[in-house]
Amino acid sequence: MTVTNVASHTWELLGRGGSATNEQDAIRPTKYNGLADPHGAEELGKGLAEGIRALAPVAIVIWEDPEDVALGLIVGRELSLPVIRAYDADGLVGHSAGLPAAPRVVLVADAIRDGRVVRAAQALAEQQGGALIGTAVLIETPSLRESAAAGTVIALVQSADDADGAA
Repeated sequence: MTVTNVASHTWELLGRGGSATNEQDAIRPTKYNGLADPHGAEELGKGLAEGIRALAPVAIVIWEDPEDVALGLIVGRELSLPVIRAYDADGLVGHSAGLPAAPRVVLVADAIRDGRVVRAAQALAEQQGGALIGTAVLIETPSLRESAAAGTVIALVQSADDADGAA
């Protein structure tokens, strides 16, 4: 499958999960829901896992969105890693059990709509003596490109740039 065909197929899968169907829609994508298309979520999750593998993380972090649970589960299963759910606890970053000491973690999400999520994941890792080594997303958005805390960015597709023409 050529790169163009891979991108077209990825956009098709994203659309089946209720998210963006092209680069322009993806500037501010709606939330991807893997539960609406389990086979598509499986394929997209495996694609993210392959991109993450070389980073050698010890855990996957997802933010509190329930829709990211399915995606995180697929990525974690493929890499044999625990999936840690991070959340906002009255302005403080909390997390589910299982985050090891000094973790090298990758944040997994459908898309980053607010850079504060990336900074929160970074703070969580640093709080445990570790580091956010990467952010893996289905759609790379301008909000993610603007986040200096993201580490290595792994994205299956990119949104069109905002009107300012930034890369």
